[in-house]
Amino acid sequence: MSSPSSAVSVGSSIGANYRAEEDCDISKGEWVRESATEDYYYNNTSCRMIQDHQNCMKYGRPDVDFLRWRWRPDDCELPRFDPRWFLELVRGTSVAFVGDSLARNQMQSLLCLLSTVAHPEDISSSKDTQDRRLFYGDYNFTVAILWSPFLVKSYDSGGEYTHIFLDEVDEWAGGHLVAFDYLILSSGTWWTRPCIYFKNRSPFACNYCGSPAAANLTHLGLYEANGAAFRAALDALQWYQGAVFLRTFSPSHFEGGPWNAGARCDRRQPEAGWRLQGMELELYRTQVEEFRKAKREMWVLDVTSAMVMRPDGHPDVYGHPPEKRVEMKHDCVHWCLPGPVDVWNELWLYMLSQRQSQLAKTVGG
Repeated sequence: MSSPSSAVSVGSSIGANYRAEEDCDISKGEWVRESATEDYYYNNTSCRMIQDHQNCMKYGRPDVDFLRWRWRPDDCELPRFDPRWFLELVRGTSVAFVGDSLARNQMQSLLCLLSTVAHPEDISSSKDTQDRRLFYGDYNFTVAILWSPFLVKSYDSGGEYTHIFLDEVDEWAGGHLVAFDYLILSSGTWWTRPCIYFKNRSPFACNYCGSPAAANLTHLGLYEANGAAFRAALDALQWYQGAVFLRTFSPSHFEGGPWNAGARCDRRQPEAGWRLQGMELELYRTQVEEFRKAKREMWVLDVTSAMVMRPDGHPDVYGHPPEKRVEMKHDCVHWCLPGPVDVWNELWLYMLSQRQSQLAKTVGG
């Protein structure tokens, strides 16, 4: 692990126009329409890192207006993403995105944002798309995705329930983390599926408990289960010397029915009145509460308030070819690339810049 505080040389002109105010809450704000003359960071032809099911333009999404909105915090300006400034900040370091396919969504957004100035080499040890490592040689910077949808151990039982071990952290938290200077942890979407919960390797509770497979088990609320998993994950990082960022819950926007029975997400602009509710609100509150109780220093990358207003940012039916739209469901969970998800990395760059400023003050006395 290298020292992030030494990543940017004193006097560097790169990022000279980038300003991050130390006390600004960038999670609260509004989406404002950007000038049509302002070019977007990238497109689906300039970035080769976009997976098909998030490549909305490739599969015929007819509108581009959803790319014309920028997040504006209430109390400060959020600068545009500056790829050169970012790469100087992280020079000689490494980051691991830990979570599910939405963690991968953020990683691929970052790769696309950087694609205008640099392209990485794939140094993955296998072809498993769930665990990838990419290396920017000119900057000695590594980006990795570590698959762990619950952050704790889990396995598919082959039946209707996923088995989750609430007191056993998944393999991502092993000693290999010493190779990473930054961790971005996230979890959420998978918690809404039927689960049987284990402690001390024994089943003791469930959600959606109405099946014979869950007989004699008590119901455990989403708040308690998700909180226990987050607590176990954060406690397992007490030894870790790098910087930990908790990326908060990414909301879905299903309308018109259940997610697997006719629901869609075909809005075409931000909706300021949209609010979290139900299980999604419970998941978000759990994450924030566990962050507040954490025994080690970390930063919360709160994307929830911004993203709940973006029902227009999902692939919907534009994540697969037209001939497959009858058999494929509407994707109202993941985010189009390019799209609103790019703000996650705008916010992260802002937080890295804030942290760099704080470290510089500490070193300077």
